[in-house]
Amino acid sequence: MSRRLALLSLAAPFAVATRAEAQAPSFPTRPITLVVAFPAGGSSDVTARILADGMSRDLGQPVVVENRPGGATVVGTMAVVQAPKDGYTLLFASTSALTTNPHLYQNLPYKVSDFQPVSLVAVAPWIIAISLTVPARNLREFVDYARQRPGQLNYHTYGPGTGADLFASMVLASTGIRAEPIVYRGEAPALTALSTGEIQFMPASISGALIEQHKAGRIRIIAVADAARSPAAPDLPTFAEQGFTGLEANSWFGIAAPAGTPAPVVARLQRAVAAAIAMPEVRNRIDATGFTAQSSSTEELARIIDEHSRLWGGVISRLGIRLQL
Repeated sequence: MSRRLALLSLAAPFAVATRAEAQAPSFPTRPITLVVAFPAGGSSDVTARILADGMSRDLGQPVVVENRPGGATVVGTMAVVQAPKDGYTLLFASTSALTTNPHLYQNLPYKVSDFQPVSLVAVAPWIIAISLTVPARNLREFVDYARQRPGQLNYHTYGPGTGADLFASMVLASTGIRAEPIVYRGEAPALTALSTGEIQFMPASISGALIEQHKAGRIRIIAVADAARSPAAPDLPTFAEQGFTGLEANSWFGIAAPAGTPAPVVARLQRAVAAAIAMPEVRNRIDATGFTAQSSSTEELARIIDEHSRLWGGVISRLGIRLQL
């Protein structure tokens, strides 16, 4: 065989591969489903729909939000675990689904390793808001007031093991406050209870509704649980600024795909999230909810999941909470 023929024969497989790659359809070629494991209308649903709009524009295909609430986010989460590993069914992941549930539930039907992190979407610090019936202007005054009334104050929770409940436990342990939880099924009724004085304080993830009520003078947000002040409300002081250290925690939203989704598909989805977050109208709409829009690499989201798992896992272990679905 001549040298020229030998070189052509070696090049032939690469030429075939190149032609096949060029002929293969690029991802995506049809609509993508973004599963939200919460009911419609809440902060997760609103944020997911804003992001989906931006991703659709970048990907050239619709990104359709599908609400699958129930079972402490397990119903929606399992819908993604059981979906094909092709990038067309994604989870709008949250703190509860991937960082607290694995520590809370003995019979959880999925593992964190069942997911491939794609990108962070938004973060929001936890805050403490108080009723105007409480004569306190800041965190120190509130803590002194509450300590003088052990067991007499009520606070809001969504139930044992929920984010608000876990953050409340952190605050109570750190400040020495003794108070009673009252369960509410949503932010709206809890805010009403706070504004009327039915409850005296509210541990919550910062939101547009809370900020609006604070600015309107109906409630008072007295502390933000973050290392720095929230861009959504830069006038609000942190716990550390007021002398209470070790109380840094936030909630987050992100995108995750079923583990085993091809790496090129994951990379394309990550770029679509980053492109959407970079759109001013998308970023501004997410920021208006109280969350701060923020994309990330897949590795950064994996690190966040691990860090939050260790944080909340430690809280859950100290509280001795073990639940059954």
